[in-house]
Amino acid sequence: MNTPGDIEVELFRTDDYVRAGRLPLLPLLRRVLEPVVGQSLEGTTIELAFLPLTDRASVRGKPSVVNLRGSHGYVQVRIVRRDTVLYRHPHAVRELVGVPLQEILGERLPDETHWGFGLRGPGLEKSPLVRPRPPTDKTMEITVGGPRRRLFGMEEVPEPDPPLITLEELGVAGPHPRTAAEPVSVVLHPRVHRALSDTRPFSREVEEGGFLAGHVHRNGTHPDGHVVEVTDALPAERTGASLLHFTFTGESYLRIGESLAARDDGECLVGWYHTHLFPASDRFGLSSADVDLHTTTFHRPWQVAALVNIDRTSRVVRLYRRDGTDRMTKAPYWVREP
Repeated sequence: MNTPGDIEVELFRTDDYVRAGRLPLLPLLRRVLEPVVGQSLEGTTIELAFLPLTDRASVRGKPSVVNLRGSHGYVQVRIVRRDTVLYRHPHAVRELVGVPLQEILGERLPDETHWGFGLRGPGLEKSPLVRPRPPTDKTMEITVGGPRRRLFGMEEVPEPDPPLITLEELGVAGPHPRTAAEPVSVVLHPRVHRALSDTRPFSREVEEGGFLAGHVHRNGTHPDGHVVEVTDALPAERTGASLLHFTFTGESYLRIGESLAARDDGECLVGWYHTHLFPASDRFGLSSADVDLHTTTFHRPWQVAALVNIDRTSRVVRLYRRDGTDRMTKAPYWVREP
């Protein structure tokens, strides 16, 4: 277990990773975590437990920033004031350190396009500093052997367009001005909303989750957009769960496929849901691990992720969709009338 006061951030410039000085870790953490917790962290204790889980990804945007000690790429954060735990959640190190570094360094040295960083402190010596191979502009392609006759071919058969529907037809009273510009809007069955926001007994020790079943439609008032009707939230089977994150396994997907095939009303997999064990804030929604899971697994542009933030006395449900790239943004949702 570490505290931020014991750790420094070592900086490296360009993709040759030339040493460029050090910064204290604590101000960077406070820059990220205070908006999440919703209060000043003055007088609190921040505990960091670095986890031996590899993360070699760089922070998206400009300048790009990469964690050079990526063998311990995740950290469990615990914030305590006196005897009260204010916050407890895992983060990618690039999320906690790389993102504020990107903001600070982008302002101070706008002409620098790439940075690396490594955390230096007690216990982190076991995490090696790895300098990635710089990209090269000059490549040569070599074709081995002559052309061969193709024995067979495969091509994707396009799916038929979903049917048109309006929110009013799904039992949502109007008007709905936001749907005119939304690529994806979501309508929750009241039973689904009640389960996620109130009645389903979620753990307060580990993250939990499952799959969203329902129907996908084209938006009757905005045919280029989709309306996702969520009719059920099915707890996933054979999953991995911890304070770090929630994960599906191959068997999780096999079982949900069998479950949907056995249902009579033609529901399909419209997304997934999972919990975060801390209050919701505008600054922090899906974690980088959540975004990676969604963008690598749920490939349809209309598939959504529901996030349930659990506080001691309340829950907050939010819906997210792809924004056309490998990022996620909030999607509006309504609860249909019973």
